[in-house]
Amino acid sequence: MSKHPDIERAERIMEAYLDDLKAIVNIDSGTFTKAGIDRVGAYLQERFQAFGFSTSFDGQERYGDHLIATHTGMAPHGPRILLIGHIDTVLPEGEAERRPFSISQRDGVRIATGPGVLDMKSGVLIGLYALHLLIEEQEANYSKVTFLCNSDEEIGSPSSRPLIQKLAQQVDAVLVMEPGRTRETVVSSRKGCGQYRVEVHGLSAHAGVEPERGRNAILELSYQVQKMQALNGTIPGATLSVGIIRGGERTNVVPDYAYFDMDLRAVDQASLKALEAAMRQVTTQHKLQGTRITLSGSMLCQPFERNQRNAHLVELAKEAGRELGLKIQDVGSGGASDANTTSAMGILTLDGLGAGGGLAHNPGEFIELDYLPTRIALVAGLVRRIGR
Repeated sequence: MSKHPDIERAERIMEAYLDDLKAIVNIDSGTFTKAGIDRVGAYLQERFQAFGFSTSFDGQERYGDHLIATHTGMAPHGPRILLIGHIDTVLPEGEAERRPFSISQRDGVRIATGPGVLDMKSGVLIGLYALHLLIEEQEANYSKVTFLCNSDEEIGSPSSRPLIQKLAQQVDAVLVMEPGRTRETVVSSRKGCGQYRVEVHGLSAHAGVEPERGRNAILELSYQVQKMQALNGTIPGATLSVGIIRGGERTNVVPDYAYFDMDLRAVDQASLKALEAAMRQVTTQHKLQGTRITLSGSMLCQPFERNQRNAHLVELAKEAGRELGLKIQDVGSGGASDANTTSAMGILTLDGLGAGGGLAHNPGEFIELDYLPTRIALVAGLVRRIGR
């Protein structure tokens, strides 16, 4: 059986793809390593320009600069498409030297390893090379494609979110190049995530002389921790995890202040509101009289919900997959991404279009090499269908 032309074309550019991947994986680009991220951005700028894109940088002081690449297509009245891929990683400086990019065999499968190879430097290049194939074949049947390479996604995109929102308002569809979960999947929903804090204010006193005068904030907090954590799993589609506890300064002082922080995840607005209501109810229940309990916090990103609007992109991805002999399935994820931002705006959004592999945020992080040409062909086919 002959291969699809898109796959054959992708196979022919794999040497260049892997050269680019090796180059950017071997540059440390943890979120707070600005110099490294800017080196990755400068490298990608040259590649985008070589493929016919115009480029600019959104300069940042604390984080790496965000790279914006645009290409004007052949269809003036065609759709406007935004691709998003982050170039920061969760890894410390020096990681690229400790375990540089390498290719090997694992259980009979060719893999590549290295810091950020899966999450998500390979995905950025999949998007770039998929567009390159369409441009080269004169199939850029869109009005304009914008590709944003942002530098702070791993900490929630604090500096790039306004830019993402601005760019998303100008397009008809958004494709996010986060890693694919398995070979034949795309991501059509993600939980929203938030950070919430419970604070207890008590009354300090000498722990030896007159402890009875005190109101131990840590003791009250301990009850709050147990009751709050017990909410986890009680509301379908929502999770809660207590992750940080702080309180007290000296052992001979009854502590008058303590707090804990929680991670909250929810698949949709209904589950989020139900869990927030249950949390508020918990904080009204005092164990120690004379203490004051407050709940604060918010969602850092809203849920990327599976809905009829985004289902259109899912179906286009399935069509593109069938043409390549793939049975694409759409799956959900508990982790958030920039897709949460654009979907919450009402913009057609699809995620998980990056490489297949595993162990993201882990020293064993890897991608499957033999599947890369098919993945590039899938993204090219999806963009082609959006254009139609």
